[in-house]
Amino acid sequence: MPDPVSGAVVYRNGVRKRLFWLISFAILTVIAVVTDLLCGSGTLPWKVALDGLLHPQLSSAMVRVVMWDLRMPVTITAVLAGIGLGLAGSLMQTVLDNPLAEPFTLGISAAAGFGAALVIVFQTALVSWLPVGYLLTANAFIFSLATVLFIGFFASRRGLSVEMIVMLGIAVHFIFSALLGLAQYLADVDQLQSLVFWMMGSLQKSNWTQVGINATIILIIVPILLLLSWQVSALRGFGDQAQVLGISVAKLRMLLLVFSALLASAITATIGVVGFIGLVAPHVARMLVGEDQRFTQLMTMITGALLMTVASIVSKMLIPGVILPIGMVTSLLGVPFFVWLIFGRGSRRR
Repeated sequence: MPDPVSGAVVYRNGVRKRLFWLISFAILTVIAVVTDLLCGSGTLPWKVALDGLLHPQLSSAMVRVVMWDLRMPVTITAVLAGIGLGLAGSLMQTVLDNPLAEPFTLGISAAAGFGAALVIVFQTALVSWLPVGYLLTANAFIFSLATVLFIGFFASRRGLSVEMIVMLGIAVHFIFSALLGLAQYLADVDQLQSLVFWMMGSLQKSNWTQVGINATIILIIVPILLLLSWQVSALRGFGDQAQVLGISVAKLRMLLLVFSALLASAITATIGVVGFIGLVAPHVARMLVGEDQRFTQLMTMITGALLMTVASIVSKMLIPGVILPIGMVTSLLGVPFFVWLIFGRGSRRR
């Protein structure tokens, strides 16, 4: 008969280990955030930038503008984007039962790209009453969110399996990719440059309004997910069999799909297409803290924020005087992990 005392000791040791990784990565994220602020675009010396960050009232107006109006929204957007994309990837992998799924599996990136192309190339927006500066963001958000909601609604009505949902998402992806290609073909030189730059992802146009919108979405969704963490753990562990525990699997999958779509759509509409964060962060989190979603969700958010902030630092320091598109950097950082994941899983199966 199992010893309940030894079982309790093992559980406490496991909790301590998970807390250790959570705290360690949180500290690394804080360090990365400060570093990103200090090495932002511009020629401010580190000491001046640090004084402007810690004592803004004693700094010049120019330093305050650079640190708090230019650099701070960019860095906070990087943190929020990492949290949102990482969490969206984790939810997508759970819903689709696919370890290689990420926020763009269901055509989110292609739909957002076409929504942006309508504004850039054809000057057409679904919400023309918004200020000009927000038309592109709003169009990209509406198209990407509507795409995932359509797939989810269609799947729930037809009772499609997980594999069929993925196939439907791939079909939608190719449809919007073709439309996006048509928009690129019809664009002039300036329009094509703007569209390609947006498709590569960029943090540099972030502002406090976008920060507020993304932060609000995350602050609404995260507490709900934490409350549902045991149900998500059961879904990951037992799949459709989790219904024997009293869980409505179909409703839970749909809710997680909507949350994933909201997070990925809001982030993509703000900074453009950024890949691999949603793939890498959940896997790193699960390797460190396991499948208990009380810890995995928090670890995924912290890991995503850390990876995105490090990518932001690399984008500004890799080539002096040049800020690389953030999507390009995350892809370069994510490809080695992606290859390891594919070959690692293949070797373990053999």
